[in-house]
Amino acid sequence: MDSLISKDSNSNPDRIPAMRRRACIPCTSSKRRCDMTRPSCERCLDKQVACRYSSARLYARRGIKSKPSGVTEPEASLNSPFSALFESGDDECDESYNGGNYHRSDGTANSSDSCAWFLQAEHWVIHYHEDRPSPPPFVRSSAVRQYILCVKKWLQQWVECGHCPMIHKSLFADTKLPPCLQDAYAALAVYSFKNEKNEDFVMQHIEDKANSLLEEHSTHQDLLIDPFVPECSLTTVQHLARVLALIIYQFIRLFDGNIRHRAQAEQYIPLLKSWTCQLWSSVNIDVTVQNTFGSDYLISQENADATVKLWRTWLLMESVRRAWKVSAYMRCIYYVFRDGTAPCEGTIDFTARRGLWDATSAPVWRRLLEQKDPLFAVPFESTWLLDATTPKDIDVFGLATMSISVDSDKLDSWIANSSDMHLEGLLMAT
Repeated sequence: MDSLISKDSNSNPDRIPAMRRRACIPCTSSKRRCDMTRPSCERCLDKQVACRYSSARLYARRGIKSKPSGVTEPEASLNSPFSALFESGDDECDESYNGGNYHRSDGTANSSDSCAWFLQAEHWVIHYHEDRPSPPPFVRSSAVRQYILCVKKWLQQWVECGHCPMIHKSLFADTKLPPCLQDAYAALAVYSFKNEKNEDFVMQHIEDKANSLLEEHSTHQDLLIDPFVPECSLTTVQHLARVLALIIYQFIRLFDGNIRHRAQAEQYIPLLKSWTCQLWSSVNIDVTVQNTFGSDYLISQENADATVKLWRTWLLMESVRRAWKVSAYMRCIYYVFRDGTAPCEGTIDFTARRGLWDATSAPVWRRLLEQKDPLFAVPFESTWLLDATTPKDIDVFGLATMSISVDSDKLDSWIANSSDMHLEGLLMAT
């Protein structure tokens, strides 16, 4: 997890002399040295992977509302026990940006930009920050614990309603719920009835289901954490299903409190990271190389079928982002609880606009996008998001993300300016 970064409007070093050259995206992700040769560096040529450099940001920053007079922002603190969540090593990074505006200057929506921004290659980059100009944000330990409670609630919602901020009810409408997620769903349902009398039986059931998933999907290569993973025969949907299933088993076993199962789950933290990397690589190939989703065609069409396909594609893309973030945050939080520090996982863009994820149909989703900015942002220097929105504009997944990536005092002030509720109440509201 890392600070918000911005992409420049032009990558030409002659026009922007202050901008230093950056490594390509695959070398950045793998933390390997890059010779920065264009159009393809030597390492990518050797590995036979698509060499890509971060693209320009196509959208201007939206106007920012002025702060109320007399209101001062509190200083970030280095004393946060969870500042380790945001410490980074020697990773490469892009330049920082302040969020996108997907509306034209006259205030009306640009249909093509507002409805298909998620299919553009520049939004599929994992950002790292190596030379942070300011200390990491002060994040209260209670906020980090609250995030774990949020994930627990979301999983319970999925069992009860078939829908939650992590797993959309229409995600597998075309393919039906994959068997590995059917098992995870059943395991969650059983786990929800765990008590002192049946604890051994329930946790044995969880262990057996987790082992079945690993036996079906694991290979020796999975344990080698390397972004240049060999091409896998799985589709992006299949990658997503197994990552979600493993997240569920890992979440239960890491945070249940059972020492034996926690020790077992620790062994598979690298595997979860590996599967998550492979999921991210798969969707990158779909978007940037194979144009699997036919974005040019979908954008140009105004008929109902194209809208439904675009919506379903967005659901898949957003589900990948949410799975990536929960996977990364869960691993970091566990390491911080255990060791007091955590490796840098980087950060990715996220869609913050309330209503998009819970839209009941494709037309409702598209109408909302054409009327309002999707609030596409990168945590956590999202000052523009705090200045331009109120909590009612941000969906619960976005609020949860902000709760552990934005300074806690600033977030409290932002909430207090427009709501009588505390952060915990907003996160746990139905």
